[in-house]
Amino acid sequence: MKKIKTMNFYKKLILTGGSGLIGKEAIEPLKNSGFDIYALTIDKENPDNGVNWINCNIFDADSARKAFESIKPSHLLNFAWATTEDYLTSDINFDFLKAGLNLLKYFTENGGKRAVFAGTCFEYKFKDTPLKETDEVRPQTVYAKCKNYLRELSELYCAQNGVNFGWGRIFYVYGHGENEKRLTAHIIKSIKENKAVTITNGSLIKDYIYSKDIANGFVKFLDGDAEGIVNICTGKGVTLADYALAIANKLGRPDLIKILNEPTNQPPVIVGDNSRLTNEVGYHIQYSLDQAIDNILISM
Repeated sequence: MKKIKTMNFYKKLILTGGSGLIGKEAIEPLKNSGFDIYALTIDKENPDNGVNWINCNIFDADSARKAFESIKPSHLLNFAWATTEDYLTSDINFDFLKAGLNLLKYFTENGGKRAVFAGTCFEYKFKDTPLKETDEVRPQTVYAKCKNYLRELSELYCAQNGVNFGWGRIFYVYGHGENEKRLTAHIIKSIKENKAVTITNGSLIKDYIYSKDIANGFVKFLDGDAEGIVNICTGKGVTLADYALAIANKLGRPDLIKILNEPTNQPPVIVGDNSRLTNEVGYHIQYSLDQAIDNILISM
């Protein structure tokens, strides 16, 4: 198998979550950046897309250890995590926390030098102004707490063992093939079935970022040398009302959207500052909301 050599070493990558909402979008930019991709998976059937799919359950420490010993990657990109059903409170979050630390340990033991993991904006203590990487953290859910613990321990481990480590905090993602319970997919499905959609908290402002922009941003992050936390976000907020109507307008049925502003304990604004992503990682958002929705609808 042909290897691509860069900066005096092969860019051999172990990827987790390669078939997920974001991971699948990272495949092409990773290949375009010269990575030799080895994706750990438990799926029995995987696309023939130039990726070396490796049968490995990351919750099985022995299986994961053997994969790293065999591949000896220079890079590690970890997207693996559960984000469906009761993921905010599920005990599976503890399994992903443990697995993430194991992956980092085996990566380091086999000569790995550059690792980037996916975090979440829910690690932050929310405020009405754009969230910066230096802002206070205050995770509230099991999911967010396990993510934050993984970041803290990973940073400590990498500093102790000379590994270059990055942590990308993802804000509100939307993309192709989403679970139908997620907002974007729910709106599209409902409108196509001629059903009304009620947005109960239309005034809430979120930082929605297209899965292709997230994936491209992570690849740029991985392929550079920026360390620490980087917000993966657009830096712009949109109300839930405007977001829902943007989708409905594309489908020609804004009349099916009902906007309410019911009382809620949710933060009124969750928007990130993407200065590090732009200035240090060197990634600039490529897709507007309008363009992204067009892409999603065309692919359906």
